[in-house]
Amino acid sequence: MFDIWNDTRVCSLDQVTSDCQVVYTFILGAGNSSAPTQLVNDSWPLLVEKPIPTKHEDVNAPDTSLLNIRENMNDGKSESFVYFASVMMKKYNLDYAMKLDADSILHLHDFLAFAHSNLPPFPYYHRVFAGALRNKYHWPRPETKEAFNQKEAYWQLEWERVHLYLAGQMYLLSLDLAEWVVQEAPNCPPKNPFDLANLPTSQRKFRGYKEGHEDHDLSSIAIKSPKPITMITIGKTQRFWEHPVKGQPRWERIVRRETARMKGEVFEGKRLRIY
Repeated sequence: MFDIWNDTRVCSLDQVTSDCQVVYTFILGAGNSSAPTQLVNDSWPLLVEKPIPTKHEDVNAPDTSLLNIRENMNDGKSESFVYFASVMMKKYNLDYAMKLDADSILHLHDFLAFAHSNLPPFPYYHRVFAGALRNKYHWPRPETKEAFNQKEAYWQLEWERVHLYLAGQMYLLSLDLAEWVVQEAPNCPPKNPFDLANLPTSQRKFRGYKEGHEDHDLSSIAIKSPKPITMITIGKTQRFWEHPVKGQPRWERIVRRETARMKGEVFEGKRLRIY
């Protein structure tokens, strides 16, 4: 898609210049069996050196970043990405990190319009967290009172039983909020509330907890910032991405659509706008 858009404001992480407004990379966990599933500090080398043995040539492409963790979805990869992103943001003077699922497609020009209108640059942002809002109310209730009190104590006391999070299909964080997530992630207790027995009572109530759903767990850490966060909720009609994109026919249609849009050609009876 980036080749189709051919926008000089966009570059891959291995080709960052001062003109880049959007820097992208594809994140994979590529650590060996002794690597952790979560890496949020410099106790372990951050990246695996390329090339690595693989059946998939794309893994070693220049625009991939191979985190030195075991590949996973719900056991620390998102927190590790936020740590990696915070390091890169400080290195390249970037303000925000955005995570997209593998089956999410960015609408580049809609995102640029959104960013210019809603994402202030440093030093004007304050712990920004943006994405599609979700409500945990519809989840199954924990089976025991003890488990319910542990999982919901923070939300019951601090937010008066309101328990929200942002969907994993897309969320973005400003650098200052990313740094809080990195700081707090090691303190989050296990997702099993019965493993908390050795923690002080104060920590049991107010530490982030694990549900085994990466979007919920990362949102919990972010929302528990000791300072107020700036949450930007993005409705379906406001999105600058589409999700889920599954199956070859869907992908091929998007390629045809974006190619026609960039050339100013008619696609399925319509001439699509750039902005």
